[in-house]
Amino acid sequence: MDETYSVSCDCGAVEMHLTGSPRVRGHCHCNACRVLLDTPYHSVTAWNPEQVEVTAGSEALTTFQHPELAMKKVFCRHCGEVVYNTNKMDWRIVSQHLLRKRLHGLPEALLPLSHFHYASRVVDVADGLEKKD
Repeated sequence: MDETYSVSCDCGAVEMHLTGSPRVRGHCHCNACRVLLDTPYHSVTAWNPEQVEVTAGSEALTTFQHPELAMKKVFCRHCGEVVYNTNKMDWRIVSQHLLRKRLHGLPEALLPLSHFHYASRVVDVADGLEKKD
């Protein structure tokens, strides 16, 4: 049976389930993530759309479509917590920070495996994980 992870936004208005194993788990250094999320890199788990189900509070979700990127940011309109963003493949990108907060730590099955788009980085990270371009 597939593992299911239950997470919510900061205020609890939005709840969602993540089922199975993410497609990707690591740290993204691409320019698009930096622009969309205003961060030097994004610690992520990436899921197929069918693996992510909003189980409560869908009416509280607001979507920001970036005007230049094929990416969206989906967040709670009450507390502002980004519950996921999308990429050009329409994967659901869930922050490892959100998972750590809601799951009281990051389960081994969700730990980052590598850094990707590392050649585009704006900050060096010395953590022993593989660095992929």
